[in-house]
Amino acid sequence: MPVNAPVGIIGLGLMGTALSARLIDAKVPVIGFDIEASQCDRLKASGGMVATSVRELAGATQTLMIAVYDGEQADALFGEIVSGAGSARPIVICTTTCAPDEIFRLSQRASRSGIPLVEAPISGTSAEVRHGTATALLAGDAGTLDAVGALVEILCPRSLRVGAIGDASRTKLAINLILQNNRAALAEGIAFAERLGLNGHAFLAAARQSAAYSRVMETKGEKMLMRDFRPDSHIAQTLKDAELILAEAGRLGMRLPMTTTQADLLRAAIALESPDSDSAAVIEAIRQPAAGVLR
Repeated sequence: MPVNAPVGIIGLGLMGTALSARLIDAKVPVIGFDIEASQCDRLKASGGMVATSVRELAGATQTLMIAVYDGEQADALFGEIVSGAGSARPIVICTTTCAPDEIFRLSQRASRSGIPLVEAPISGTSAEVRHGTATALLAGDAGTLDAVGALVEILCPRSLRVGAIGDASRTKLAINLILQNNRAALAEGIAFAERLGLNGHAFLAAARQSAAYSRVMETKGEKMLMRDFRPDSHIAQTLKDAELILAEAGRLGMRLPMTTTQADLLRAAIALESPDSDSAAVIEAIRQPAAGVLR
């Protein structure tokens, strides 16, 4: 598939905007749609084009990306994609993190409608997408994955093929379990160091050189220290993914004690800050124990 053909993006939030920016920087025409007019205006200002509806967008592109909040939203708009596409069936790339059963049901709908579907949740924040350091987790038919390979290379230079539809969501949720608990552990460590009277920046520098190192120290450490909660990733989305993880574990009859506690911290942080804050705001649930879940 030629990479100079217009690419459609449904959902122009943090992730959709970051994906569109990479395409625009690579001189790939972008047509976007979002129910928020301000998001559409931002895309136009950055050099993209805007459709008036999902139906219009589906009829105007050979490749259509879904970057909405959750699987329920992705499923709800799929009928509009089918009706708008007509006989020209675009390849649909779903970057939304879904429950495995949600993306499987979506793949069945796509198959019945003759629409090729690529499952492509992204491991990384919108800032990491912009910088080319995020990783796309790809699942689907090998021929379809080959067809969008050049486009994926622009969007996420780092990508992994992980199996059949559903496996990318399973992989993403398991990765997010580790990532979210790493983030919460970093927050707890920084808050503990501050309470001990250590200089936070000096502590973070030491932690980066220690056996405790994880990449979250680079992406969230300074934000936690500076209480800079301007979002690279919304904490409400982090909680949504944590709840997906816990729901899958419950279905499997499995206890996840650390993730259960971490999800409680996220809920407390959202109450203290806002659902649109960066996920680094989890530290506030630990800094203010009276308002959080720890005693």
